[in-house]
This record gives sequence, C-alpha cells and structure tokens, in this order.
Amino acid sequence: MKQTPDQSVRRILVIDDNTDIHEDFRKTLSRKSFGVDLEDDEAFLFGSQPVVETQSREFDIDTASQGHLGLAMVEAALREGRPYQLAFVDMRMPPGWDGVETISRLWQADPSLQVVICTAYSDYSWDQIVEKLGITDRLLILKKPFDDAEVCQLASAMTGKWLVTQQAQIKIDDMEVLVEKRTAELRDVALRDTLTSLPNRIFFNDLLSRSIALHRRDPQRMFAVFFLDIDRFKIVNDSLGHHIGDRLLISIAERLCKAHRKEDVITSMTECTAARVGGDEFLILIEGIKHYHDAMTVAERLLGVLAEPFKVDDHTIKITASIGITTSAQSYATLDEMIRDADTAMYRAKAAGKNRFVIFDTRMHEDALLRLAMENDLRVAIENAELRLVYQPIVHLGSGCVYGFEALVRWQHPTKGVVSPLDFIPLAEEIGIIVPIGEWVLREACLELARWRRLPDLGNLFISVNLSRKQLGHPHLVESIRDIIQQAGLPPSAIKLEITESAIMEDMDHAVTILGQIRDLGIDLHIDDFGTGYSSLSCLHNFPVAGMKIDRSFINNVVDNPDYAAVVNAIVTLAHNLRLGLIAEGIETAEQMSMLKTMGCDLAQGYFFQRPVSCDQALEYAQKHICKSHSRMIA
Repeated sequence: MKQTPDQSVRRILVIDDNTDIHEDFRKTLSRKSFGVDLEDDEAFLFGSQPVVETQSREFDIDTASQGHLGLAMVEAALREGRPYQLAFVDMRMPPGWDGVETISRLWQADPSLQVVICTAYSDYSWDQIVEKLGITDRLLILKKPFDDAEVCQLASAMTGKWLVTQQAQIKIDDMEVLVEKRTAELRDVALRDTLTSLPNRIFFNDLLSRSIALHRRDPQRMFAVFFLDIDRFKIVNDSLGHHIGDRLLISIAERLCKAHRKEDVITSMTECTAARVGGDEFLILIEGIKHYHDAMTVAERLLGVLAEPFKVDDHTIKITASIGITTSAQSYATLDEMIRDADTAMYRAKAAGKNRFVIFDTRMHEDALLRLAMENDLRVAIENAELRLVYQPIVHLGSGCVYGFEALVRWQHPTKGVVSPLDFIPLAEEIGIIVPIGEWVLREACLELARWRRLPDLGNLFISVNLSRKQLGHPHLVESIRDIIQQAGLPPSAIKLEITESAIMEDMDHAVTILGQIRDLGIDLHIDDFGTGYSSLSCLHNFPVAGMKIDRSFINNVVDNPDYAAVVNAIVTLAHNLRLGLIAEGIETAEQMSMLKTMGCDLAQGYFFQRPVSCDQALEYAQKHICKSHSRMIA
C-alpha cells in the first residue's frame, strides 16, 4: 500500500524570473498561516474528525528563475519521492518559456501538481488559457500586486487540496488492490472443487482447450487425458457413511497430487495432477509426454498408488480404480470429444473387470453410438409394444408333467429384430428403466397365467418371474407386486419370484426386510443361479427363501465331470434336508435329465424339454403335458 503523504511540511515551488519575488513569497509564507484548507472535506471523505489548527503550517519553499529550471526541479522531486504540491508560476519569464508553456510542461511531468498563475498583464485571456491548458481544477490566477493574506490562503487551500486528492487516490488504489485480491480469491474458489480443493471441471476444460490448441500448432506437443473412476465407491458410502466417503475422497485427491512427477502436473493451480469432476470421478491431463505409451506408464503408477490401503479414522479401506485413456494422437477438435472418449474407455475398463486402464480406439466410439441408439430405443420399447414374453416350461422329472413356466422377456426391435436379453437387460438396469420393465413383465405374466388357470386341468400352474437388483431396491416394490396379483385375480401361491445371490448380498439388511414382506404376501422366493455366489449357504440360512435353482454351469458339466456331479448331488441333498423346492435349469440332454432324476431333483427346465415359446405355444404345451391327477405344487 502507498504511504499517506506527510502533512506537516508542504512543498511549494516558485517559478519567476524576478528574484525579489522569490524573497517576497518566502517572507509571506513564513508567517503564521492558520488553516483554511479542507479538513471538513477530509472528514467527509475519510470519516475522520476535523482538527482545529492552533499552530502555523510550515511551507518548504524552493525557487526557479526559468520554466525549464522549474521543470527539472519538479522531475527531481518526483524521483526522490518528495513531490511539490503547489507551484506559483509567473506569466512572463523572458527569454525562456512563458507561464502557459511552463505549466504545460510541468503537468506533463506531474499531472497532480496544483498551479497558481501570477500575472500583472493580460498576455492571455482566460479563454486562451483554457484553450491551451484545458479546463481543470488544478489552476488558479493570482493578479499582481498580490495581498499577503491572499497568497497564504491560496497556498494553504491548494496544498490541502493536493493532500486530500492524494489521500483519496491512495484509498482508491488500496480498494482496487483489495477488490483484485478478493476477485482472485473468488475466481480460485469458482475453479476448485469444494470438498477436495482440486481444480474442477471448469478449470480443467480451460487447460484442456489450451493443450488442444497448442497441439494443433505443434503436433510434437503430445498429451493424454485420463478419466478415472473409483470402483465400487458406493459401497463405502452405503456401509460406512457419506462422511467417511468424503474423507476417503480427500485422501484419494491428496494421493493423486503426490503420485505424479512434476512434469505431470498440469491440472492444478499448485502441484495437483487431477481435477475432480463428479462424485468419485477425476480427470487428469498429462502433458509433455515423449511417446504415447508414456501415458500407460503413468496409468500403471496411478493404479499402484491407489491400491495401497487408505486409513480413514478407524477404518482401513482398500480401493481400486478404472481408468480410460485417450491421447492427442486422435487429433481432437474439441475438449468435449476428448473427455467423452476417455469416459467411454473408462467404462470399457469397468466392463472388463475394473482395476485396470483401457486406451480408447475408434471402435469404442462406434460401439458407444450404437449403445446410445439402443438406449434411446429401449426407453420407448414398452409404450411402443415392442416387448413380449416367452415361456419355458418347468417339468417334474418324476412324471414328465409340466408344473409351471418361467416368463422371459424378449425385445422385438422394429429394425434389428429380436434383441437378446443379455444385451438389453444389463442396459435397462444401468439406465434405470428395469423397474418399469420388471413391472410390465410381472403384470403380463400374471394376466396370462390367470387366463390359463381358468381352463380345464390348468388350475394349479404357477409362473416364475425374475426380480432384478434394481427392483429389490425400489421403495414401492411390495405394493406393486400386491396390486398386480390382485388385479390379475391370482392366489399369491401361483407366483414364484427368482432373485440372484448377488442382488441379495448387495444390501443384506434391506434385502431381508423386503423379501420378508414379499414372503408375507404368500409368494415363494427362489434363489436363482444357486452355487455361483460367494455366500450361497448364508442366503439359505438368512433369507426367507422357499426354493432354489441349480445354475446351468453345473448342469452343463454334470455328466462328464465327477466334481460337478458331486456338487449337484450335494445341492439336491441340501435342498431336501432344508425342505426347499429345487429346479435344475439348462438341461439339454437325456443324460443330464437322467442323472438329475436319479439324484432326486424335483423339477427341471431346459431345451431338452422345450425352448422358450410364445404364450399360445406355451398353452398348447401345458395342455399336452399337464398331469390331471396332481393337485399341489412341489416347488
């Protein structure tokens, strides 16, 4: 900040070719001159109390006999940091500059200098002076011969005005500095993530735009973009709480900052390498790479750094990350394209098993476009009546009679034909429309079953419907199931709901509650793909299940592999001991069917009996294979 000018001594320069005038000014201004300057104005501007002066003000008087000498003194005073506040300038000073020329030169050197023109002649009119010097409040005229009191008042008022003006300018300058500082602070806040203090997407985008432009001018300036996502971060939030999740994100950010060499540091205003752009998503810009495979080295180092356990409060947390990489080799035109492709590669890394990096290629973009088109088509598939159900019979191995059907959804795409559920069911779960699809499947299957059960001998058929992980987490699931069954006019015992072990284990406490409520409706629950999960026995022990399905991977090998046969036999024995229904899925050969029958398995389904068929074909199958004598369900 600038120093406040010293008010105790006020510097005045007298420029006059008459040395007697110099002495007159010294005598006049050395007398006591009580304050008549601008204390009230100072108080108004700066909030200070005006001071009533009780002693004379001291003036420091310098003199010059010609205009050019006065200019030299003004310039020297400025260099010394002791500028003059007021100059008394004579109008006539032969043989040098006249007063107007002198004043013009003085103001070029020091625009803030206050000036009084001293003249006894009318060399210039006021209009001529204004024309040459401009309209200004820094200039007054004093007619010779002048009165001593008049000189003292002018000196006191004009130097006081200079001081007030300087003080005001200092305040303005200080405020400008403060505003600039606060603006920089606000800009910094606007460009940082509030949780981790890392740069945010706005700042990252600015840097990436710069990198793209630099690479366009100089292709040797190679760079890469990483899109990094923490694997299964939601589990940390759900199990340990969001406050632990936030603390973990802060620790991850700190580790990312320390992980890179200095030449990797691009995305931070300090030395941090990453920008946080989402909940657990980070973007990293790597510049200065010599070869594009250098990006792979950096990615491997990052994965290794993040693999080290994190200590958050009393918790030791291990995480992994999936990284998508794209490089300037693709010659991107916009930053959005580059981030999009890095994001695409990151999702490919997750799909490949997580805890790895994948480098983008153009095929991924083509796949992403196809996926986007499928996603848009899938969103309107229900209202466009493109979904349909097929039914696969569930057969009693002892009698060969059909006991029920599993309802399976198919998508009849208007241009692509039948889309495999392996393609669109995971997509429906990911984009959040599996819940309405699941409700539609259950409603259509119940309505169809109700129609069949009204026919002769088919009154005991049951229908089995899959329940997805997303449906299990929906708050209105139980209410929706109850309404659908009531609207169809079916007894709850006619419905079997199948759910996988992985869906149950994702949130065990919630699953226990919801499955218990479904069981209270009178609906049987079956564990689908039993034996493939890591907690199969705990599923049977902790959850209200009435049956299970042996996964087809065991059935495929049951004939040729004694180990698989032993596992299947153990599962059959376990089901009988726990009085659980049992269905073997995926039976395709007579040998498989015979072995399962010998082991004592109750029910089975698979291509050996019938492929999934339309509702009319399913009804025809049921009418041919129904056992008229049986009156109750086994499964």
